[in-house]
Amino acid sequence: MNQEEDEAMTYRAVVELWAAERESLQYVLPYTARKAAQKALLFSPWMAEAEIDQIEPSQVSAALMYLGSKGGRQKKGLSTATLRAAHLAGSQACVWAVERGFASKNPFARVTRPRANYRQSQFLTQGQATKLARAASRSFSKNLSSGDVTRASFALAVCIAVATGLRRGEIFALSWDDFNDTTMRLSVSKAIKGDGSLGRPKSVASIRNIAIGEKLCKLLAKMRAWQEENFPEKDWSQSAFIMCNGEGERASLNAFEHWWRSWADKGGWKGLRFHELRHTHATLLISNGTDVKTVQMRLGHSSAEVTMSCYAHALPMADGSAATLLDSTLFSR
Repeated sequence: MNQEEDEAMTYRAVVELWAAERESLQYVLPYTARKAAQKALLFSPWMAEAEIDQIEPSQVSAALMYLGSKGGRQKKGLSTATLRAAHLAGSQACVWAVERGFASKNPFARVTRPRANYRQSQFLTQGQATKLARAASRSFSKNLSSGDVTRASFALAVCIAVATGLRRGEIFALSWDDFNDTTMRLSVSKAIKGDGSLGRPKSVASIRNIAIGEKLCKLLAKMRAWQEENFPEKDWSQSAFIMCNGEGERASLNAFEHWWRSWADKGGWKGLRFHELRHTHATLLISNGTDVKTVQMRLGHSSAEVTMSCYAHALPMADGSAATLLDSTLFSR
């Protein structure tokens, strides 16, 4: 930094320096630092060139009110989750400025952070999940047979998600050196970020090696055999991506999102988000008696407490299954 410690700085300059420090010193992943800065700069029309100490809480409130009613590209207002994230990022940047001596106060501190109205996550029942997995498996085989490897990859991604609980970015970052058909395991060590770049997974705990079943293993082997035959120039022992397009390159996440919405709606899963396949995987494991520690490891959570906080709803189902099993054992003739 070239600024003197006591030199006043504009809001924009503070946000940019805050983000640069977080990224360069690796406090967070580069994508995370940039994304937070983008959220903080949503306040730019109201305070970008103002010094931090000149910004009043009323300006922050006015900005939030406008962004909530007329923000966004279509001027229909930003979601409460986005408003909350913007307030958090702006506040964190200003706290950073105070700690560095660039400001004496945080104008966000006296403005209540918006409460996010998140939609409650859905999860599929065992029967629904089975129906979806079989439909995805059929779609995979049909598209691969016709030579449409892009749509085959998309269908395979669905199979992997419901069978393993991997996140979307983790699935599309998988390469063939992550798949071991002898031990029937997948290694997760990278992820596709929101900006399309290839980077590290969400956390250290997200780096993991998980078991997969025989049927999923066969689908993967079928995909590899097709790619080896049709893209012979690729290095199949190392960097080739499992989910690929017609040129053998990594499949597009944007294209996948369009395909998923259409495929899921037509299949009878209207409104189901792809990430909810992860919730389904965890819920089914717990409700069928899998211990929480194993579920934590498969999902890549940092602790069993995190897993429990996300999937406590599955415990009554597991308890019911346990009671039925013991009842049939104790009182059977």
